[in-house]
Amino acid sequence: MAIHIVTDSTACLPQGYAEEHGVTVVPLRVSLDGVYFRDGIDITNDEFYRRLVAGAKAGSTQPSPDEFASAYRAILDKDPEGDIVSIHISSRLSGTLNAALTGRNQLDTVHVRLVDTWNAGLGTGFPTIRAVELAGAGAPLGQVVAEVEALCLRTHVYFVLDSLKYFERGGRIGKAATIAASILKIKPILTFIEGVTDVVDRPRTKKVALERLSAIIDKHVQKGVEYIGFQYATNRAEVEDFQREFTSRHNLPSILTQLGPVVGSQSGPDIVGVIISEKKSQ
Repeated sequence: MAIHIVTDSTACLPQGYAEEHGVTVVPLRVSLDGVYFRDGIDITNDEFYRRLVAGAKAGSTQPSPDEFASAYRAILDKDPEGDIVSIHISSRLSGTLNAALTGRNQLDTVHVRLVDTWNAGLGTGFPTIRAVELAGAGAPLGQVVAEVEALCLRTHVYFVLDSLKYFERGGRIGKAATIAASILKIKPILTFIEGVTDVVDRPRTKKVALERLSAIIDKHVQKGVEYIGFQYATNRAEVEDFQREFTSRHNLPSILTQLGPVVGSQSGPDIVGVIISEKKSQ
């Protein structure tokens, strides 16, 4: 018996991590001008962003229940007594978790446990990584699920976008708010609260937004950090600079990953993302 970990492509795990640790990643689909591609399989990140910047209209859709059923079946056929912990993007941002539930029900199995992270990007990735660590250490199923769910509640996602127009196109924010932000040159710091997008602060410039984002990070570090990661789309150099500043202040390990096409279709090509999982309070 073993515990197997499944997630979806919005987790934006570090390159090669899933293959190295045996994580099954079920891809969402991203569209460009009406043509759909499997996230992370049929189109590279760079090609997606190149076409997005060139003006292609992007969208996305969740995997089908059949895709989840097939992924679960493939695991359980090899390990009939094994268990699966399936960890996914916020159910309030995507229908992915519901598709996973339907796929599990098609198999009529008690060996699949689902986790709603209430987040996206590394906000889903860190709970997945934690599940891998716990399963590898031999933790029982109940402990893996309980600790992963607890980590989800301690995981905070913050991001600053260069433009809100992609959010507006994806229906995440109203057109009036986008126009107002553009006119006022507001660079809001966004987060997820109870699984949906919310605003933390409304600074007037990108420089001030990043300064305030640094202050938010510092407050979390004071409480204790279990994982911290930085995410970019096309602006790797900018985010690497921001990560280096963090390292110089705190000398803590962190990871850097690129947002895949599905998340990138909402954020746009320029995003400074910070994902922080706080340590369990003593």
